[in-house]
Amino acid sequence: MQPTAQYQRIGRLACAALLALAMPTGLLAATNSYVPAAGGLWNTSGNWSLGHCPVTGEDVAIVVTGSDHKAVTYGSAGAGKIFNTVTIDGSAAGFYGAIWHLSHVLDTNDMRIGNAGEAYHWMEGPAYLWVDNNLYVGYTGTGPGYLYMACDAPYSGAGAYVGDLFYVGYGGEGQVDHVSGGIEAYRVYIGQNDPGTYNLGGTTTSSRLDIENQFVLGNGDEGTFNQTGGLVDQSGSNGLIMGLNTGGIGTYLMKGGELNIDHISLAWNGDAYFTQTGGTVNTVGTITIGCQGTHPMQTWYKISEADGAAELNVGGDILVGPQTLAKYEQNGGAVDVTGDLEIWKGTEATGSSYVYLGLNAGTLDVHGEVINHTGYYDQDGGVMSTPSFTNDSSQGINIDNSADFRANTFTNSQGTVYMWRNAKMRGKLAIPPSTYFMCNFANDGTFQMGNAGFNGGTFGGTLTNNGTFNYYQGNFSGSTLINNGTFNCNAAFTCNRFIQNAYSHHITAACPLTANGAGYTNAIENNYNLTIETGANVYLGSGKALLNNDNLYGGGTINGNLVNNDYMLPSATTAIGQLDVTGTFTQNSSGTLRIRLGGNTTGSYDRVICTSAASLAGTLDVRLTAEFTPSLGDSFTVLRYTSRSGQFNPVSLPALSNPDWTWKVEYLSTGLKLSVVEQAYELGDTNCDGVSDVFDIDSFIMAIIDPGQYAIAYPDCDVMLADCDQDGTPDVFDIDMFVQLITD
Repeated sequence: MQPTAQYQRIGRLACAALLALAMPTGLLAATNSYVPAAGGLWNTSGNWSLGHCPVTGEDVAIVVTGSDHKAVTYGSAGAGKIFNTVTIDGSAAGFYGAIWHLSHVLDTNDMRIGNAGEAYHWMEGPAYLWVDNNLYVGYTGTGPGYLYMACDAPYSGAGAYVGDLFYVGYGGEGQVDHVSGGIEAYRVYIGQNDPGTYNLGGTTTSSRLDIENQFVLGNGDEGTFNQTGGLVDQSGSNGLIMGLNTGGIGTYLMKGGELNIDHISLAWNGDAYFTQTGGTVNTVGTITIGCQGTHPMQTWYKISEADGAAELNVGGDILVGPQTLAKYEQNGGAVDVTGDLEIWKGTEATGSSYVYLGLNAGTLDVHGEVINHTGYYDQDGGVMSTPSFTNDSSQGINIDNSADFRANTFTNSQGTVYMWRNAKMRGKLAIPPSTYFMCNFANDGTFQMGNAGFNGGTFGGTLTNNGTFNYYQGNFSGSTLINNGTFNCNAAFTCNRFIQNAYSHHITAACPLTANGAGYTNAIENNYNLTIETGANVYLGSGKALLNNDNLYGGGTINGNLVNNDYMLPSATTAIGQLDVTGTFTQNSSGTLRIRLGGNTTGSYDRVICTSAASLAGTLDVRLTAEFTPSLGDSFTVLRYTSRSGQFNPVSLPALSNPDWTWKVEYLSTGLKLSVVEQAYELGDTNCDGVSDVFDIDSFIMAIIDPGQYAIAYPDCDVMLADCDQDGTPDVFDIDMFVQLITD
């Protein structure tokens, strides 16, 4: 309410009180009715039932009594008077009553339009209506009542003021056509007990509705507000309430103009539909969609740009379905939410509340969090941007078509997140126009990219999969997968980095794995069980490595470097296998290479074929299959390379069937060869002088402590001569037997 209006009201009430004291008591309650059947001029005293134009304190009635329309043109004779009530009414026979109000001020305590029949209050030009208490458009009966306002610009002495309640559809149907001019009201109720419609047009400077307290659409019946232009400005904490009581249906159709409101509450035991196809909505606080009650048809807030540019600025949160079925639907426009966007299912037994962003949804920028508690989130297009998105709903999430889903952190605690076609999932825009933060996605439910028929879009970020990741198609190439759960790969998969932490993952021939490793030395890091099946390929970026820190079962090809820090078997199954490495092979001291010998021909024993350099340390663990017994002269090239540094330590070799045979371990220029040979020297003769004696002590110690140095110092000797207990490994457990050999 404007200060000038308050001062004017105080002055008018004081004046009315003085006039009332000065007038005879009988005149205060008198009804002065307009007599001529077809109407005429207000200023003609003989046209009134009391023989004079209405004066302060009288009840004024423009009522159809005959078989003609009755229209009265308001004039200067009413100016300066404060009437008790002004009633305009038509007849049940279909004839309307009307006041043509083209200038001057009409001042009354209450204004009632419509009762038995159709009634109009028509305002144009510099006309001004002052109602100290209540204005009823559609007062009672069948009505309807109409208020038409095409006055001069607001606050130029043209328009209307309502001191308390402005009803449209109070006890009869009512309609307001607000073309221009300004209306100030304390409270506005549209659709109180009967249908009410308010049409606001013009521009934000030519048409204005100011509401000081409460704005209600659909209190007990249908209340509709059509805004094609103009300005609605509501102050105070009561905001806009739509669908307030049972039977109330609130509808706000906004095609243009501006709405400034404290907050918006949709559906309190009634139905409520806010459709914004243009214009600007600004709220100080929260928009709540689905407050209370049961709604077989969902209550909604829909925004698009079907009628022009649309903008929604929410100073608080958007709450969808906290109590009842509700939906927020965006098919265009720019939406800025200072607080959170939260979604619930609603309390109905069937159906679910949801948020839907259509193909041309525009932008939805949430400065707080997006939390899907128990509802459904569906995005087919547009840009949704938030620092944090959490899905706690089993209803799940769908990201489809041209959707651009931007969340710096995304947590899916249950349900399924589907991503399809050209959709994008990434972080917020970091540096315009095209640099984005990465999306840190923690999946505890199910995440599915594409299916057999549709592409899975583009993911940009780090996916920490603690649940199930189903991959069919889509661009994951710039992203990292940290797999702590189940990774079902149904097609060739390309990522920047792959970290396997838990559960077992198989790379198949039909679904090769590519890891570019940009910014990292190790493109793939295995910390649990990783199997490269026979015929499968792993492709690494140039100079990048697969780092194995747990169990690696490899029967395919690693196109890149391999570093083994734990257990490695060059086979994907219980059958003999071969692992090809088209880069370097490094085994560090903590690593173990298991080799199984099942025959003496290529393909009957495990092999690692490295097309580049090998750096060796750690354990070589050689075992025999149950059906194979090596013979004298058998040889096995278990590792190939182009050059080598270091050697395995220890080397664990199986026992041979003949005590006069021994294993010969040869590090050749192109590979590691194991051969079954006759004992060329006595056990313990580690200096190879033909006798085991005290002169072998130094060489024996070197053999069990530093086999690499021993091989250099005694190139014609075999380190296995130090394996005095013949357990296949030269180590400290051979000392007692060595002492016995050299002292006997």
